[in-house]
Amino acid sequence: MVNQKTILYLKKQSIKIIHDGQASSGAYIAGPTFTMYRFSWFRDGSFIADAMSRVGEIKSAEAFFDWAAKVVLSRRDRLKKGEILHARYTIEGNESNDEWPNFQLDGFGTFLWAIHCHGARHKRLLDRWNEAMNVIVEYLVAHWREPSHDWWEEYAAIHPSTLASIYGGLKSLNHPAAHKVQAAINLKNAKLDASLIVCATPFEAVSLKDFAPTLLDIEQRLVTPGGGVHRHQTDIYYGGGEWLLLTCFLGWHYVKLNRLKEARAKLERIVEHMDKNGWLPEQSSEYMLAPEYYEGWVKKWGPSARPLLWSHAMFLTLATELGI
Repeated sequence: MVNQKTILYLKKQSIKIIHDGQASSGAYIAGPTFTMYRFSWFRDGSFIADAMSRVGEIKSAEAFFDWAAKVVLSRRDRLKKGEILHARYTIEGNESNDEWPNFQLDGFGTFLWAIHCHGARHKRLLDRWNEAMNVIVEYLVAHWREPSHDWWEEYAAIHPSTLASIYGGLKSLNHPAAHKVQAAINLKNAKLDASLIVCATPFEAVSLKDFAPTLLDIEQRLVTPGGGVHRHQTDIYYGGGEWLLLTCFLGWHYVKLNRLKEARAKLERIVEHMDKNGWLPEQSSEYMLAPEYYEGWVKKWGPSARPLLWSHAMFLTLATELGI
């Protein structure tokens, strides 16, 4: 069992690592030491900002919201001409020049949700972001029915986790389109992916009861003997190991189910992967689904991202959900 002192140490380190990984522009650098992740994603960044808000780091969260709002407003006229908002940007707010898919909608719904949670949590006025939020709402209402890429930028489809993120954002603003988005969520025909957890926690697009069959599938098919969580069964990225942030999402969901002992076990599983610097990786090389692919990725891009700010953020979220 991991002792409380170690958990509190990682909590302190996580806040520091996120601060260190936040650019002066307000953008959160996804992987400060990993070349391919030296961008700021709206999805990752919004969850990171929510975590920092939870632990009272108001200036950090709001600096990200300011950066993101500036990115959106600078492209307002281009959106009216039919262009898209990219999923990630450089810390200066420019589009990336890589070949990764960029049409992802989940991050923008998550952004709306994170701002709403922050405002409610700290009784902060949201006026300075209203203009950008209105642009995002208009963008989501116009495009939510279109296939977009999943969290992992692997393939385009109508993803339940994307719809849930959009629902969460629109619902937080009491937008009438939220219910149309919610009605389009179909878990029965969805490819099994641990990101489906967000349909129930935190976005509440699906009730805990209705999510139960999907949860059982995730527990039986994506949870490793060590307690970590895979993305999906066909994952080959860096050998397809456990993703720490998904272990946290499952723990977060267990808190909502009042399965607190299991939630605590997920938190401890994360702590076990902390290195001597207090850094958490993107994924663990234990229980790899496709170990034969691991060295190929290392040769291509170097070791897997460490630290990953999103991993640290989800650790903070789970810790606060457990009252730590």
